[in-house]
Amino acid sequence: MKRKLFIGSSSEGKVIALKLKQEIESELNDWLECDLWDGGAVFDLNASALDSLMKASRKYDYGILVATKDDITKSRGKETHTPRDNVMFEMGMFLGSLGFTRAFLLVEKHSKLPTDYNGITVPYFESDIEGSLEAAVQQIKEAIILSQQTYNLRPVASAALALGYFENFVQKLAKKRLEDDIPFSLKIVLPGNINDIHSTTLLYKRNNPSDEIGVFEKTSRPIINRYRGATEAYWDIPTTLQTLNKLINMIIPSSEIGMNPEKQDWISTELRNFKGTLEVLIELCPASRGNVSVLPIQTNGVT
Repeated sequence: MKRKLFIGSSSEGKVIALKLKQEIESELNDWLECDLWDGGAVFDLNASALDSLMKASRKYDYGILVATKDDITKSRGKETHTPRDNVMFEMGMFLGSLGFTRAFLLVEKHSKLPTDYNGITVPYFESDIEGSLEAAVQQIKEAIILSQQTYNLRPVASAALALGYFENFVQKLAKKRLEDDIPFSLKIVLPGNINDIHSTTLLYKRNNPSDEIGVFEKTSRPIINRYRGATEAYWDIPTTLQTLNKLINMIIPSSEIGMNPEKQDWISTELRNFKGTLEVLIELCPASRGNVSVLPIQTNGVT
């Protein structure tokens, strides 16, 4: 599942925003998906723009706001070119949610920024100079690539949950098998629907006959599922995902029966973060590297 990037601009800056989208997708399309602010993925029907943007700042992994010199502002008797005020406001929202390593401002030269940006390096471009925009976008692409193998701690700390799951289960299993000089394989299954992890686990077990055994002793905890007929081939669905589901339900309580698209978007983002963090931890640990794999998120149920 690709990570998601939001691109915002004023109506006047939309041409630049579209070029920005094309530049990023030409190089990073294999792992990054870009949504323009007016593409239909951001603003909900019967919802205010502010509410939709607050949701967007939570569900996107990256944000880029294009600050073009759309307005002339008079301040202390001096007129200057300034970006549209809503663009700067939205930039603040994404900065608050994602931080400086994942939220970026692309600025048209000679645009006066708020004094809060004094001392902060931002990429500038000039519309009438060939190659200027591409050079500025390249700076942002390079910054994004730096975080390709890292994952962001959010208010719902899916990365922290992944760390706890890895240290308390995956790493213990891997080290035990390494100490005993026993080759093994472990598949970690991540269901797209985390409302009922217990039933999902039973369904996977029905489709993949297996037996529960203890990691250290046959009857002791932690418990792992071993594929029937295989000596050292295991699978697991992290029950810690139940905690993730409960946290999100507390923040976005259900008001209607059925799937809440906002909640599902957030769950999808946190699952991507959980999966990515887990994959990094697995790769960093010699005992688990090459033996443990995280299956793609099962968006259509587990099989």
